[in-house]
Amino acid sequence: MNKNRKMESGVALISVLLLVVIVTVLCVSMIRNQNFTIYQIRNSYDFTQTNLYALGGEELARQILWQDFQDSPGVDHLNEAWAEKNLHYEFEGGEITINITDLQGKFNINSLVLGGELGREARRRFGKLLLDSGLESMYLDRLIDWVDDDSAVRTLGAEDYDYLGLATPYRTSSQPYIDVTELSLLLDMDFLSFEKLRKRISALPVSNTPLNINTSESAVLNTILPSALDQVDNALVRARETNGPYNSVDEFLRASPISRLTITDTGLSVQSNFFEVQIRA
Repeated sequence: MNKNRKMESGVALISVLLLVVIVTVLCVSMIRNQNFTIYQIRNSYDFTQTNLYALGGEELARQILWQDFQDSPGVDHLNEAWAEKNLHYEFEGGEITINITDLQGKFNINSLVLGGELGREARRRFGKLLLDSGLESMYLDRLIDWVDDDSAVRTLGAEDYDYLGLATPYRTSSQPYIDVTELSLLLDMDFLSFEKLRKRISALPVSNTPLNINTSESAVLNTILPSALDQVDNALVRARETNGPYNSVDEFLRASPISRLTITDTGLSVQSNFFEVQIRA
């Protein structure tokens, strides 16, 4: 009898221990799930808050540009408040960094399909940009064939049937560029060439936007030089820094060393309407 009672007591003890283990596992699982849910909610809250900070930064950038337009509506240059790198703002619970870039200081690739003198000068300048950057001249024809509305192939260009024969077939856009990343789809466009070009070009919704000579980097500014000339060792940028920002295109054309060169004022300006804002929140 005593032996049976001991066995029953042992079974009861084991049952209690198993029950304790099960309850412990369930409690640990519940706590873990609860902590995971708390972290999810906290991350969602932080993401939403950061997103709102970024939207606030966008509005702040808009106000900076609006104030600049109010102060000097006819001229934009790199000495103005909007052009300062890494504009930094701190506040309780967060911070934002703003960088504003003048897109008219870059070459607008949608200008390549313009007609008349504007189009001819745009294509000449882009051809010089390719040459000075050490890139293949075929990209000029292929950029144009990508957006024109016909199926005629330019000398070094590519149209639909060239792209439809690829391992992953697709068609040309046949409309203005929406974003410069479209260039990565051009036939035989390699990564290094794309990266070199994307820093110097923009895709603006208005094709005939002029190039702002006050904000262009040397590689883009040098495209206004006659095609026979190589890069002039940043001479144009140095002249701009020496003379200060230009108040008019005529003032720029009269400045040295530009005055002794045959440069047309076609497609040039000292004022911009298109900017890109990058915000880190």
